Amino acid sequence: MENTFTKLKENENAEFLKSEKKWWNGHAYLPLKNYHLNYKHLNGKIIVHYEFRQSEFSKPSMIDGGAFGDRHNCQVKCKIEIDKSFLNFSISERGILAKLFNRKPDLNYAIKCNNENLKNFLKKNQNLKDIFIIVENSPEFSPLIEAKMKNGIYELNIMYNTQQKNENALNSINEFCKNLIDYCNR
Repeated sequence: MENTFTKLKENENAEFLKSEKKWWNGHAYLPLKNYHLNYKHLNGKIIVHYEFRQSEFSKPSMIDGGAFGDRHNCQVKCKIEIDKSFLNFSISERGILAKLFNRKPDLNYAIKCNNENLKNFLKKNQNLKDIFIIVENSPEFSPLIEAKMKNGIYELNIMYNTQQKNENALNSINEFCKNLIDYCNR
């Protein structure tokens, strides 16, 4: 992951911080790495916090199914200072019943939004589609995505936890944040 953050730092002229510590899991002290990245894009600020907690069970066994494996926690915030008000939205993967009864959907995610223009932007955004292709291929990857207007700042929050590192997810999320900032500035 450090290579991904270094590339993002160089490409976006971002502020990058890395810290390494140890965490106690009840049996041993294990590596804990934190990566912080923040940068500006137009009138928005993108903040990425990524935490990697290594486990003593780094290689999942048949017994635990990887339940005690490594943890990769990521939180991305995108804050856009804007004069006009934007509507809240949330995006989630489609439910199991929707997957069963609608075999060939246009989208493999559900969008809750009252604005048709914003909803169309979200439906057509390739980076968002790429994020949910990862969801289809990795059952444990289930990001929480929501945007809300707070005190004149439009804030997008994306969070996910996985056992495997996934640079593609982080890159797609980063690009989606920049796409949203560009959309808000039209």
